Amino acid sequence: MEENIKNFIDSCDELIACKYLVAEYKIQQMLKQLANASDVCDLVGDCLEQFNRDREFAKAYVQDGHGGFVYVSPQEEYKIIALVFCTLVDIDGKKIDFTDFIKRFFGQQENPFGAFIQQMIVPFRNLIAEAFGFGYQEEQEETEEVEEQAETQKEEKFYTYADVPEEDDEEDENESNYVKAQKLAVQILSQLEFVKQDDVVKQAMQLCRAVVKTTDLADEDVAESLAFGLKNCKIKPAKYLIKELIDLLD
Repeated sequence: MEENIKNFIDSCDELIACKYLVAEYKIQQMLKQLANASDVCDLVGDCLEQFNRDREFAKAYVQDGHGGFVYVSPQEEYKIIALVFCTLVDIDGKKIDFTDFIKRFFGQQENPFGAFIQQMIVPFRNLIAEAFGFGYQEEQEETEEVEEQAETQKEEKFYTYADVPEEDDEEDENESNYVKAQKLAVQILSQLEFVKQDDVVKQAMQLCRAVVKTTDLADEDVAESLAFGLKNCKIKPAKYLIKELIDLLD
């Protein structure tokens, strides 16, 4: 059993040390080793039980204040494990285009692939390794780099659902629903930015942008029209958020 855990950690090390061109293959091998390590599977499963995928993806993969996109790591350890695992599974399953993902969320870094490794894979490996007594002492240079990136992220302004003003307790019920709808629309937009851009995704994004822009109108007819349009958008990665948004608008 311990050997399987070590094999998984070794596969993480191989991914961390590999070249960009073979990264997708190394991700595939790492996931296979994870599947062979039942204790690691149990740990990841426990993390996933508490993890709201749609909401956490929308918080982690966000737009910055300059028209670009960045990755903002969760604070909670279980969320890091669950988020990285889900992302890697989507990359392996071709739901996320790996090249586009690296360019979009790490392209502003001097070494985009290296930033992906340091910000996502290294913490993922370290948390799981430490959980089973395999401690890692990171090199000082890498640690300082990650801390510097974290500080930069704290100072940057990111557009997430949290940027929408909190609803006033004295507002009427209809206006409260519009504010909630705006928050959900921003979440959906953040998540769909790195989904393959087909006609359905583009239509959903256009409708969500319309929700954000028309919130102040508090117009029931507009809301119902947008809800009707969203009902025709069948998109698996954001289907629960879209359904929640439709319920608020309809």
